[in-house]
Amino acid sequence: MWTPDERTKVQRLWQACRVLEAQAGISTAMQRAREGPFIPLGALRESPTPDEYFANEYDYFRRKARDAYFSVKDAAQRRKLIAAQRAIDACHNASNENEVARSLTAVAAAKAKSSNLPWGGAAAVSIGAVAIGYVGFALVGAIAGSVAGWFLGQGMISDAKTKATADVDRETEDLEHARQERELNLLQPECFSAIEEATGERDDALDRESAYANVIRARIK
Repeated sequence: MWTPDERTKVQRLWQACRVLEAQAGISTAMQRAREGPFIPLGALRESPTPDEYFANEYDYFRRKARDAYFSVKDAAQRRKLIAAQRAIDACHNASNENEVARSLTAVAAAKAKSSNLPWGGAAAVSIGAVAIGYVGFALVGAIAGSVAGWFLGQGMISDAKTKATADVDRETEDLEHARQERELNLLQPECFSAIEEATGERDDALDRESAYANVIRARIK
């Protein structure tokens, strides 16, 4: 999950990008690009995986965005548009990397906590039970208290183990999800290259790249 600062940053970048699109007269074309294909993958009874579906959606947006941006006649305006979109993409990539790093830290912390069970607290409970038993019933009470204290202490340790295990499992699941998101993002070709940003000129070779094709190739490997 992105931090509030990361979400705020990408929202500002989106707003700046849409202002530029409006100035260039391509707002309608970009709105249609963001709405996705009229007939999405799977609508004709195909059975795409979630990765294939979202890759196809991305390819549609990317193709329409490239057509719209490069339809702008003024080269300087094209460069500004491309720079804005690349800033959004860079923010997404950085946030994905940050999420993986945060998840790794969370897993390490959860594992460390699972190795640091409250033995001291359990011992204190046991000793307290013995003391209470002795005060009330002397030696017999102390023995009974020690038995009760042992069970109470073991229960405390058991509860702590259960919670620690659940925390490790949850954080590990979040880490796996973050890694999957990052890997899927890496399969998406950039909308525009650094060279296109610098020149404002279209690189036709980039038009042939495809997130969907990359997903299929990754699955075959």
